[in-house]
Amino acid sequence: MRQPRHRFGEHTGEVELTVEAPSLAALFEEAARALAELQAEDAGGAPTRSEERITLTSSDRDALLVDWLNELVYHGEVNKCVYADVTVARIDERELEAIVRGREPLAPRTAVKAATWHGLRIRSCDDGVEATVVLDV
Repeated sequence: MRQPRHRFGEHTGEVELTVEAPSLAALFEEAARALAELQAEDAGGAPTRSEERITLTSSDRDALLVDWLNELVYHGEVNKCVYADVTVARIDERELEAIVRGREPLAPRTAVKAATWHGLRIRSCDDGVEATVVLDV
């Protein structure tokens, strides 16, 4: 079974994020960890904020991924934190419920403006799910 992982590719003013995971829930959790890693050097430390619940409804799973990342960017801006501690409690093709705990970064890295539709794709593989999304930085 595929282990969750991610990698970054550079574009001018953008970062291409590719995420692989064994399930859609794990893919969304890994995408959140990747976003936090991009935003802060110390994203993986213990949470410093209390638990928050995020619920989203979108038109399809592609839109759900963009909305998910943009919701994390928004919450991060408002709460001055990044979200690497994420549990997707429920997900389907159009809806997501997640529990997130933020961390106030000591060493910010990259300001992410938004997840974009440019080059967006989510595809099922024999051993899981893979997604590519471009982040505007």
